[in-house]
Amino acid sequence: MRSLVCALMLFTAIPSWASNPAIDFMNGLAQEVIETGIQGTQTNDEREAFIREKFTTILDLKSIGQFVLGTYWKKADEAQRQEFLSAFTELLTKTWSDRFSMYSGQEVVFSGTRNAQQKNQLYVDSSIPGNPPVEIIWRIRPKDKGYVIIDIVIEDVSMAMSYRSEYTTFLQQHQGNLQDLINELKKKAANFKYSDKK
Repeated sequence: MRSLVCALMLFTAIPSWASNPAIDFMNGLAQEVIETGIQGTQTNDEREAFIREKFTTILDLKSIGQFVLGTYWKKADEAQRQEFLSAFTELLTKTWSDRFSMYSGQEVVFSGTRNAQQKNQLYVDSSIPGNPPVEIIWRIRPKDKGYVIIDIVIEDVSMAMSYRSEYTTFLQQHQGNLQDLINELKKKAANFKYSDKK
């Protein structure tokens, strides 16, 4: 998935800003992911464990899950919601871990932050140099002493919106049966195959 490949490129950052708490936080996170999750000599299982742990802290998984399911989230009971979030997170973990295993040192420039339309949310603007450059926007919100990521928009394509469209289509084809979607995500995660490293 091209958007995920572009997203992993964000984890080498070129400082190009005055002190900004949101960007400082993102840069610190980037350096941690580079040093521990990408440039190390981990096995696939070890990298997955690291990415899984980071995702539970750097992603607002409940908000993302609620958004991608839309009205189906409202219809689900709490047990189904938790089962969906668990399956969704596991597939995300494997997908991102695979992309990170192919990391080859791309660079990114953070250029600033903007207020989002939603209260207490920010857009962090960044780009990958090229001809033309690839524009990437992180949507984040404050949490505790840092921030959590709600969405990544790459070349005007929202990852959260893409998942919402994909899952809505699946559910419409399965009479709105959320358990069918959960089972499908579990199946994809269980059968996931790593790409050959470049």
